[in-house]
Amino acid sequence: MSDNQHQGMSVHALGTGGGPIVSGTRAGTSTAIRVDGATYVIDCGMGSIRNYRSSCAWGELRGIFLTHHHSDHVYDLGSFLVTGWQVPGESFSRRIPVHGPGRPQRIPAEDEAHAREVDARTAGRTMAGTKDMVDALLDQVFASDIAIRMADEGRDDPHEWVSGHNIEIPSAAGADPVRARHPRMEPFEVYRDELVTVSAILVDHRLCFPAFAFRLDSAYGSVVVSGDTAPSENLVLLAQGADLLLHEVMDLDAILATLPEGPARAGIEVHLRESHTPYDQVGQLARDAEVGRLVLHHIVPNTPGSADTGRMAAVAAADFGGSVVVAEDNDCFTVGGPVPVAGRDLAGVVGA
Repeated sequence: MSDNQHQGMSVHALGTGGGPIVSGTRAGTSTAIRVDGATYVIDCGMGSIRNYRSSCAWGELRGIFLTHHHSDHVYDLGSFLVTGWQVPGESFSRRIPVHGPGRPQRIPAEDEAHAREVDARTAGRTMAGTKDMVDALLDQVFASDIAIRMADEGRDDPHEWVSGHNIEIPSAAGADPVRARHPRMEPFEVYRDELVTVSAILVDHRLCFPAFAFRLDSAYGSVVVSGDTAPSENLVLLAQGADLLLHEVMDLDAILATLPEGPARAGIEVHLRESHTPYDQVGQLARDAEVGRLVLHHIVPNTPGSADTGRMAAVAAADFGGSVVVAEDNDCFTVGGPVPVAGRDLAGVVGA
């Protein structure tokens, strides 16, 4: 589909599964938002690159935005960057910025006592910023492929086509990886072009810092993607009055039922309980934000048959009082128009 054939704003579910566990039916979490033929991708989960080409072209891509650096949100980043690099007929049409978390000044922890334990356990490891990650993909992970293609095919240096950018958190927020990982704050702008403005805010993803939610505003309306977060006042603030909220959702009992007993299970349970949003709380969050529609994605658990998505939608809709959809891969939602769900009967939409 060429740029002049696509007008308006639409949201494409490139991947709707949450967590690093491989799902047979859901790609890893990723969302494409199209505005008048330009495409903006939020997160690059496992398998999402294939779904990207179901509805978007490489020449449409304007930018990639990473909510945080957990593996299930960045697995396909390298694929996005290298696949669109000067492939005849499948190439970027402009330089692609990748915006995401910067490097924290220390590894996140619950408090100073925990920070000492973390420092001992991680044994001098450091974290990376988004610019570091992009540079490592181009200059180390895919270094041989890139050098050979530059020599053999005459391609330009990929840094001329891709650039990594660390999102700078406003100093007024007082954010800190130990003392204040998600302080109450105002949304702040991270990107703007002639079609969209992208704003961000810190959300509560336990020790994952920084973790962002994003809002895209266009002439047609507004879309918010929660990223991974426990119930968050900041998210509600960012999403106020948005036309469409895509929010992560979890059934804790169902995901725990899929995990075998063992020494790692207790730590994973704490992480899940304190850093994600249960399905019986997400509807009230959407109601508090006064959004137009609620779409549930980043489904946990993500393996076939392990989550009762019908119950998730019904409970969320009862609390929200409006339309709720549990997204499937390749679903498409328009903003500022009717409420289509590509390839599915609207009878599956609770509250529509």
